[in-house]
Amino acid sequence: MHSPQALEEALGLPVLGAIPRLPNGTSPQMASTDARSPFAEAYRSVRTSLQFATDHGLPRSLLITSAGPSEGKSTTARELARNIAQTGKRVVLVDADLRKPSLHRLLDVSNASGLSNVLAGAADIADVLRAAPGETFSVITAGPLPPNPPELLAGDRLARMLDALRDRFDIVVIDGPPVLGLADAPLLAHVAEGTLLIAAAGHTRRDALRGALRRLSSTRGRMLGTLLTRFDLERKGDDYGYGSYAYYGYGTKQAA
Repeated sequence: MHSPQALEEALGLPVLGAIPRLPNGTSPQMASTDARSPFAEAYRSVRTSLQFATDHGLPRSLLITSAGPSEGKSTTARELARNIAQTGKRVVLVDADLRKPSLHRLLDVSNASGLSNVLAGAADIADVLRAAPGETFSVITAGPLPPNPPELLAGDRLARMLDALRDRFDIVVIDGPPVLGLADAPLLAHVAEGTLLIAAAGHTRRDALRGALRRLSSTRGRMLGTLLTRFDLERKGDDYGYGSYAYYGYGTKQAA
């Protein structure tokens, strides 16, 4: 995948946005603090698209996943949680990657307890829910890694937990694991109201994306669309008009 157009043609799903590559030495955290950067603008655009994703606006629970690892799903989950919270919505970000969690590192919070404790019946939501430092949203980290994540995710505690969180928050953003080779993401897609599939430009293979879409759809997951990360703003030949972002000087080739 190299462009939003190629992504849309490959899967037949709407592309909700294209997130640009960042310059050398610029982290996603640094880019998001500059409200005029193409990175920040792109995620605001995705937030706007999600507001039209259902007949009642934002989905009450949103799963972020990708075909494989290292495609930008955790960064996307954090940025969407931040952007949606900036509109005044009550947002909780849940790390549901029970194999290789990363949100506790991205947000600099403890992972001593979290989702796995709740799903195992060893903790209540109030025990693991915390404010994200420096943010206006709440977070539930993954917690200790269980020996068999699908067993926890397939139980009825996950659905009950999401119901309880929806009573307290306007939207639950779920950072899920990759799809291919694992049972976890399809189980999460089954209980989430909507799923957003992430692809990394120049990295994600077409066949991997199609395989991921088939697996997510097999559990009756509701696919809201796709998102292209690490998009080259200077690439010619796409029909999405992202080249105008080069005005801000973010057209270099470092991956986000």
